[in-house]
Amino acid sequence: MYTQCPACLTTFKVTPAQLEARGGMVRCGICSAVFHAEQRLLQVPPETKPARTVEEIAASKNDKRRPAVKTRRRTGRRRSDKLQAIDEKIAHEADIPVITKQPLFARPRTRVRSAFWGLGSFALLLLLAGQFVYSYRNELATIPEWRPWLVDICLYAGCELRPLRDVGRIELLQTSIAPHPQYENALRIRATLVNRAAFRQPYPQMEVSLTSNAGDVITRRIFSPIQYSEAPLEGALTPNIVATALLDVANPDGKAVGYEIRLVTP
Repeated sequence: MYTQCPACLTTFKVTPAQLEARGGMVRCGICSAVFHAEQRLLQVPPETKPARTVEEIAASKNDKRRPAVKTRRRTGRRRSDKLQAIDEKIAHEADIPVITKQPLFARPRTRVRSAFWGLGSFALLLLLAGQFVYSYRNELATIPEWRPWLVDICLYAGCELRPLRDVGRIELLQTSIAPHPQYENALRIRATLVNRAAFRQPYPQMEVSLTSNAGDVITRRIFSPIQYSEAPLEGALTPNIVATALLDVANPDGKAVGYEIRLVTP
């Protein structure tokens, strides 16, 4: 749609947003005249005519007031940036949209640009969330509901999850000690343990301490799972399944009369 300023007869393109801004009231970007754009709508723009400058409009008004005085018509010059700034300041103070030859409101490509910015921000948020999950995956994997999802994510991302571990849920059922069948000054300890947790977990380390009559520790050794001579080292303790371990320890000078076994986390 087009509208025409009644003062300087300049034709402008007009948008529905401009018409709705102040009930159709707009300010001409050429002569600063305020008029009702809807009352001056044109479906087809008229033939292009040279737009009159501010100086020409002022001269024509002076001609009407003082017909005897001749004024020089200045052509080929557009109004200065200073006058443009004054008109825009007046329009801003009056809160009336200024219509010019350039569109006043955002073009469709601006909406597309905003959409791209929105998508970019959303992608950055997803990236940030992914970095958080990757950094704290082992802590999040302790939540039973989240662990299956994290396992699938790590399959695609190439990361690893630490196995669930709760040594406090591993119960040491029975232990026994006897002289080693092959070596002197050595003892063999047999232990049975069971995982009471609801999930599979790795074998714990076993700390064995030999004590004297006075209760003093003579020797202490920590056995890793691979050193369990009869432990099924296929991977992890299955819930509620008994496992057996044999531990061979040295007995210096045969002074050990007692022992203690503790399950510890690697």
